[in-house]
Amino acid sequence: MSEEVRGIVLAAGKGERMKSCWPKLSHPLCGRPIICYPIEILKKAGIKKIIVVVGYKKELLFPYLKGTQIVVQKKLSGTGDALLAVEPSLPNFRGTLLVVSGDVPLIREETLRKLLKEHRRTNAFATILVTVMENPSGYGRIFRSEDKQVIKICEETDLKEGEKIREVNSGIYCFQSPLVFGYLKKIKLNPHKKEYYLTDVIALGAERGERISTFFADSQEVLGINTREDLSRAEKIMRMRIMNEIMGKGVTIVDPENTYIEEGVKIGQDTIIFPFTIIEREVSIGKNCRIGPFCRIREKTVIADNVELGNFVELVRSKVGEFSKAKHLTYLGDTSVGREVNIGAGTVVANFDGKKKHKTVIAEKAFIGTGTILIAPVKVGREAITGAGAVVTKNSDVPPGKTVVGVPARILNKIGS
Repeated sequence: MSEEVRGIVLAAGKGERMKSCWPKLSHPLCGRPIICYPIEILKKAGIKKIIVVVGYKKELLFPYLKGTQIVVQKKLSGTGDALLAVEPSLPNFRGTLLVVSGDVPLIREETLRKLLKEHRRTNAFATILVTVMENPSGYGRIFRSEDKQVIKICEETDLKEGEKIREVNSGIYCFQSPLVFGYLKKIKLNPHKKEYYLTDVIALGAERGERISTFFADSQEVLGINTREDLSRAEKIMRMRIMNEIMGKGVTIVDPENTYIEEGVKIGQDTIIFPFTIIEREVSIGKNCRIGPFCRIREKTVIADNVELGNFVELVRSKVGEFSKAKHLTYLGDTSVGREVNIGAGTVVANFDGKKKHKTVIAEKAFIGTGTILIAPVKVGREAITGAGAVVTKNSDVPPGKTVVGVPARILNKIGS
């Protein structure tokens, strides 16, 4: 992508229909804040310079805006004012502004590339990404003349009775810069919302003979998130996209409808994921593993090849070596498990002492008996055994090859030794 394109993400709004104390775009979608998705897609589309316009509780979005330029909309006066706030950051810039709404996270890289291509082909002042919806409620409508030219975008609150139009505005545009800023300075305050609508530049441009083009997208891609219901719909769509990509790489997901995998998870070939499994972000799973059912693998967990994790097993920030098994009712937190370890049913690693989280190490070929409690920090040596119900207290390391039993666990000496 050449340097004559700038990506603009409009992310200043409060999102009142979410009924939340947090800015709408800070809400998680498949494990990542909504704001992360439009930024990432712009980067994937080859746009190197991205400006994000923030406003309401902006400091909560700052951690997710690395690699972008931040512009603050001082007063939340609508999308028109938000884009106009960008002008001082683009002195002497002549090119294309690719403007995306921060609450449209399902847009694909390929679609943005095609939109830009159409904008260049038509040499338009503005190119609008549009779609057709059976139920367009909540979206601005595209009005066309008798010869099919776009003449305006009308927000739903401004529609007249009887106007039934199914072609809708996605909130994603290409604009010529600096021409668009001149029109933005001419738009008027909307009497219903008391805001300056970015969409009003379309009517101004059309009235003055500017070319307005459109490019059609799949309606699923341009789903906007305005309510909790919208967020739930987007979550389901994004989750299925993630799992389809994973299955396409040779992983079996037995029941995608009842499996929950977040963005950024890596799973190796021939692994099987059984139903009601939750796999959170920043998890890596190797090849030929068996995971679930009813398994929860939390962030920063790394699982090697040929591992079995069964029902009601939970891991967080842990590592599991090859050919190890934890098949029932187990919690491993901040734990490093070596190769060929067997974790018995009911094993619990107590990694939190009320103030700090501590590490546990279980060396290769160890056998952890049913109902064992390991109180971190602690180490279980190579080929060591813990008896059923043993409680290994903190810093009471189990030596290699030894067996410990009891509460608290003590080394079991062989008869006659």
